[in-house]
Amino acid sequence: MVNAVSNRIERLPDDLVNKIAAGEVVERPASVVKELVENALDAQASNVNVEIEAGGKSLVRVRDDGHGMGRINAERALERHATSKLRALPDLQSLATHGFRGEALPSIASVSHLVLTTREEGDAAGTEVEVRHGQPHHVRDAGHPRGTTVEVRDLFGAVPARRKFLRADSTEAGHVAEAVTLLALARPDVGFSLTSGGRSLLRAPAVNGLASRLYQVFGGVVLEGLVPVDGGEPGCHVSGFVSRPDRPGLTRSSLRLFVNRRTVRDRALAKAVAQAYRGAGAGDRPSEAFLLLDVPSHMVDVNVHPAKTEVRFADPRTVWTAVERAVRQAIALGVREAMPRADTSRVAEAVETYVARAEALTSGPRGRQPSGGPGSGPREGEGAQGARGGSLDEASTATDGVLRLRVTEGAPATVLGPHRNTYIVCTDGENLILVDQHTAHERVRFEHLLTRMEQGVSVEAQLLLTPVVVIVPPDLLPLLEEHADELSALGFDAEAFGGGAARLRSVPTGLRNAEPGAALTDLLRDYRERESAEWLVSGARERLAATVACHSSVRAGQPLARETMQAIVADLARTEHPTLCPHGRPTVVRIPREDVSRWFGRSGWRRQ
Repeated sequence: MVNAVSNRIERLPDDLVNKIAAGEVVERPASVVKELVENALDAQASNVNVEIEAGGKSLVRVRDDGHGMGRINAERALERHATSKLRALPDLQSLATHGFRGEALPSIASVSHLVLTTREEGDAAGTEVEVRHGQPHHVRDAGHPRGTTVEVRDLFGAVPARRKFLRADSTEAGHVAEAVTLLALARPDVGFSLTSGGRSLLRAPAVNGLASRLYQVFGGVVLEGLVPVDGGEPGCHVSGFVSRPDRPGLTRSSLRLFVNRRTVRDRALAKAVAQAYRGAGAGDRPSEAFLLLDVPSHMVDVNVHPAKTEVRFADPRTVWTAVERAVRQAIALGVREAMPRADTSRVAEAVETYVARAEALTSGPRGRQPSGGPGSGPREGEGAQGARGGSLDEASTATDGVLRLRVTEGAPATVLGPHRNTYIVCTDGENLILVDQHTAHERVRFEHLLTRMEQGVSVEAQLLLTPVVVIVPPDLLPLLEEHADELSALGFDAEAFGGGAARLRSVPTGLRNAEPGAALTDLLRDYRERESAEWLVSGARERLAATVACHSSVRAGQPLARETMQAIVADLARTEHPTLCPHGRPTVVRIPREDVSRWFGRSGWRRQ
């Protein structure tokens, strides 16, 4: 039955309107930090300090040394649609500030306990304004240096429907760190710091240029793998850095894009970067890019979304062409400069050494074959990846290549071969069976890791000859600190080392990325990005184990020897849950004989 009063139109209370509108601006603690830091930058701050507690849920504090505000402006700043950055409609065509809507502060104040303290140059005293979940509390004098401090506590405390959608503290802290990192990359001339629970995640004093800021945030190893970009088209200048096509360690593409120093997302420009790599002969390899676009303000519409993360270009084709051309030229130049040159000065010595080693091998014990020689399959205990590097735990091959696959109702399954180096084609004599080599191996690895952890047996780890100091991106440091014990049980012996770094002593065996630091950061980033997705498993330990299993499994598109395929199918049959990988994707599909018969018109139905 329809409510009798549901068809009456009434004006919503201002408090409810504010809380609804806040949902467009304040999505999570990172949104609060972004808006407050952008206000600090608009106030000409030279240093911005951010502090958070519990991932920003219990406290966000942003302090700047900008020009500050007097009492009248401080009170007015918390009124909706009150701003100093816009006066008339034509001003939208020439915006040089991050904010302009006058929505951020009142939206944040409507869903939190907010205290704004500020002082303008020349004022004898500062001003403190307190608002509790949209209700003004007090306005009074307060001591404060020039600039502004905004404290936000109990975010979404009065809106539990929103608060329950927030993620774990470490995940929210990671999003905050990414937001601050992007703002710091856009403004190298401003000093930034970020602390979480008293621990420093980012400390970046003001520097001259993007290269120095990249070094501060990501370290020298990342910077060495980048080439500078400087080009574009008339009306759109493109600068920044992109990764060399031969840079190792990248598992996914990443684009950090700034338009007139504003952080934005744009799928079309991401495709332009990908096209530039293809045009330079690099194919579809993962890439990393930090691009700054300078476009005349009247050619950009920033009034697209309340979060101001999307823009529209008056001439999108010119911008697309500028990005594609500038990136392609940078890649081509970087490849030429990085191309190794052969050193022929010691060829004779190298040949002599090779001959000596060959003679030593042939004079070894009679009957012994060098590992990996002709006709040799995986060594005992080597497992599914033996011929390609890595291992599959407890791999075994049945007699004559006939495997027992429990998920096909116990019928014997014979491995026929690969399809597109991604699927293992089997038959049980009646039906066709397709096994996804990556997800199947991932399920095997996952259950093996969990079993060893439950039994208190150490997971196979490779001890590094010397500890490696890894610069961990600020958005991943909270994950490293929160899950240090679980990572150690999975083979990552890592600890915070200060200054945004970690000391790494060991890594799990069989990881695809051979570089230890990149392997750790790749795993943490993959875990964070999957945190909000649907999982088949629950709990931090299980999800970390699933991520390690994913990173140490054979890949889709990787050629496998028949013995390796047989081992994967055999081990999958012994798992507890063989039909799905830990992320919920299927591992095996059965194609009934009846379907195949119909395809060939052998059962009264002819395929068209």
